[in-house]
Amino acid sequence: MPPEIVTALRPVAPRDHAALATLRKDVDLQKMLLGARDIIEEPVGEWLDRRDADGWIRSIVDGKDSCLGYVQLSDIHRNNRTAWFGICLLPDVRGRGHGMTATMQTLEIGRKEMGLRKVSLKVRADNPACRLYKRIGFRLVGTQRAEYDDGKTLHDVTIMEFIFSEHGN
Repeated sequence: MPPEIVTALRPVAPRDHAALATLRKDVDLQKMLLGARDIIEEPVGEWLDRRDADGWIRSIVDGKDSCLGYVQLSDIHRNNRTAWFGICLLPDVRGRGHGMTATMQTLEIGRKEMGLRKVSLKVRADNPACRLYKRIGFRLVGTQRAEYDDGKTLHDVTIMEFIFSEHGN
């Protein structure tokens, strides 16, 4: 029997900064995430301070407490009870179930602890993660044509949402 895959969320710790810096400096990954077109030089600590001020961010860790990436809820609107979702994993841990588990854990925290009623996301239309989001229950609500400019190509961006009441929550 294959070993059990353990995925957990916890507050970002200083020991996670190296892994997070690796993700932020991966230009191809940033382009897939609708992010920077060039290497990001901003210190991870400053980026995390901005993320914490605007929302909620957690490290995704394995059974050995090694940082595999991060997940976030941003632009949290307390009155509307909505937020925007984001996730990023190190390349060598993708496709093992960590993304699905971390996403489900984040949705549960959003619903139970934050009282959210809806979580939305934007994703490049050609990002393979779209399939994961659909399996989880996010539904397509629109496409922004030629929305993201990666410096060479204009990409369509898909907007998806997860409404808790549509999933028995």
